[in-house]
Amino acid sequence: MNKALTQLEEFKEKVDRELRIFFDKRIAEVSDIDDSAKEMMRLLKEYTLRGGKRIRAAMIYYGYNCFKKNKEKELLKAAMCIELVQSFLLIHDDIIDCDDLRRGGLTLHKSYEKKYKDRHFGESMAIIAGDILSTLANQLLVYSGFNGKNKLNAISKLNQVIHKVIYGQALDIITGIKNNVKEKDVLNIHHLKTASYTVEGPLHIGALLAGAKKRDLDILSDYGVRIGKAFQIQDDILGLFGDEKKLGKPIGSDIRQGKKTLLVLRALQNGNKQQKAFIKKCLGNTKIGLKDIERFRQIVKDTDSLTYSQGLARNLIEMAKAKIENAKFRKEAKEFLLGIADYMLERKF
Repeated sequence: MNKALTQLEEFKEKVDRELRIFFDKRIAEVSDIDDSAKEMMRLLKEYTLRGGKRIRAAMIYYGYNCFKKNKEKELLKAAMCIELVQSFLLIHDDIIDCDDLRRGGLTLHKSYEKKYKDRHFGESMAIIAGDILSTLANQLLVYSGFNGKNKLNAISKLNQVIHKVIYGQALDIITGIKNNVKEKDVLNIHHLKTASYTVEGPLHIGALLAGAKKRDLDILSDYGVRIGKAFQIQDDILGLFGDEKKLGKPIGSDIRQGKKTLLVLRALQNGNKQQKAFIKKCLGNTKIGLKDIERFRQIVKDTDSLTYSQGLARNLIEMAKAKIENAKFRKEAKEFLLGIADYMLERKF
């Protein structure tokens, strides 16, 4: 097994333990507000702990480790901030995409809807719950035991990351109604919506807590943006060709939502008249069945769209690794970042 993946799994256990402690404290804190507050916090605990590889938290951890030996206890608590941001963004994303499942369970708005038999109520409560997580993420950094200036820089970066993701989400929605979407538009969305908070941003937060300089942050950006884009390209591939049980969400959901992924754009660019017509007919069709998804997959293969996307992800990974290999970072962190880069292409969920 990839050594970095083993480290990531061990790290996940530590972060999940801290997340349980964190949410249990929040549940106790809100007990005197109202039963609905306790219910919300319990749902947020279950949603956040349901799954996730903790890649983002690990990037904070190893971003710090690039420059200093870890203050593990404090750093684990600080690293949790990005997992709360992850849940906050996913909860809102699930509402926007009208998804019922996330990580093998009901999305948060569907959990509320199922219990209270009211769709609007479910969506409203989930939006509020996501907002609460965004504030709690900031509090984790505010009360972390790091140098005051370094901590302020990290908090500022966290909020910059959230802003970028929101703009990326808006662009993602807009491309759904645009007809002239280009590859550069999709890759820009990948940068803003994925790379900024999956790799680049978390690495910066950790590095800033360690007091890293601009030249160091630039290297981490060169690595992080490329890795993040490759991560999303692979995510889109898995969303069409992956195992539904491993993914924890329906295969083909991007098609049903009408998303113009890189796979779709290249297939439309290279396809014949009939193939293009079929793709356009499927995009945004919420009732598309398995037979049509299978034909959609075949078109993506036949037009070399899958091969192109896989090749682009591979090239981005290799360029990212070259940036880290030449960096004067601590050995342990370098090895993890190089190993996790390879994992981005190996992952199946």
